[in-house]
Amino acid sequence: MAVSDTRRVLPVVRDESALPYEHPLYRSLLGVPGLSVATAVLDQLLEWGARNSLWVFPMATSCCGIELMSAAASRVDLDRMGTIVRATPRQADVMVIAGTITTKMAPRVKALWDQMPEPKWAVAMGSCAISGDFYRNLYPVVPGIDTILPVDVYIPGCPPNPEALMHGLLRLQEKIKARTGAPAPRDPVLAAAQLAAAIAVSSNDRSDEPVGEEQELLVQAPDEVPFTEIASDYDTILREQFAVGEFPADGAPIIPAARHHELARTLRASGYRQLVYIVATHCKAKALGKTSPERYEVAYGLRSLGKGSNVASWRVQLEPGASVPSLVGLFAGADFQEREQFDLVGVRFDGHPDLRRIMLADDYEGHPLHKDFPADAPCAPWR
Repeated sequence: MAVSDTRRVLPVVRDESALPYEHPLYRSLLGVPGLSVATAVLDQLLEWGARNSLWVFPMATSCCGIELMSAAASRVDLDRMGTIVRATPRQADVMVIAGTITTKMAPRVKALWDQMPEPKWAVAMGSCAISGDFYRNLYPVVPGIDTILPVDVYIPGCPPNPEALMHGLLRLQEKIKARTGAPAPRDPVLAAAQLAAAIAVSSNDRSDEPVGEEQELLVQAPDEVPFTEIASDYDTILREQFAVGEFPADGAPIIPAARHHELARTLRASGYRQLVYIVATHCKAKALGKTSPERYEVAYGLRSLGKGSNVASWRVQLEPGASVPSLVGLFAGADFQEREQFDLVGVRFDGHPDLRRIMLADDYEGHPLHKDFPADAPCAPWR
């Protein structure tokens, strides 16, 4: 009876660590007569290099920027197609606008675009970058990035996912390849989707309806929320020191503008150390069908620190052209909040060290949160 040999034969491992890398196809090409030298059109070589090394300059301003960041992660991995993200426009050739562009941001985006070397391309990622979407008719929003720079690829969605961005970059590669006259391959899935969309649009055509006619929007008023009962110590301060006898059930008590700063200083000394909000409102005459004079209201809120903290709120009413004392000397957080209310509503704060616009451009005309300010006011040349 023969005894089987149970010894395992180990494979011979060849150490190639010191050898230079050689592509398997390279040796085969060298073995064919006449293939040791190849020629190509220079434009095609340059196009091949540009198409496979898209360096992105990210212009991420809102939620689409999160999807742009995710596209560089391992699940999608833009690096596989030679796409890397650069932090300077001077070393990038593709600008991806991912998010809303405002009239204050538009000149900065245009300046960065002008600094990018040629050839360069732009990708509008998401509905806001394409058309402004929800904010299209608002005063600070550019209705589409293509109003200030040329766009090569549009990626719809709110927001589009990372795969959609990859798909858009593949379409951009096709466009770059078409520059040399080479026919770009047609994506059958994309072609079928475009055909289905065209059929749906044609079947739902409503050309008989008037175009451009304004429609009245019916907005249902929200239910009234009762004002939170103020702390007893704050109630005592208002009654005994500031002679306030009326405490509205649907709002904060009204304090004369002349004693507003004194109240804030008294509350700060009583333990209200945190400034919660400063909110200004423009009340137009004859509002809600009632005959009332035009005025401004500025609401303030302070909070006491520690366990069981309380909130102290009050309002100041101002006539048109009047001002209210600034609280910057008492609360550092009042700096930006007062500038915002000055910028949007037009309320002036006496004693503010740097009262200028903070959200809109310095040469912006008017205050957009005025009741009589048109929501779609033009802002040349950006909208």
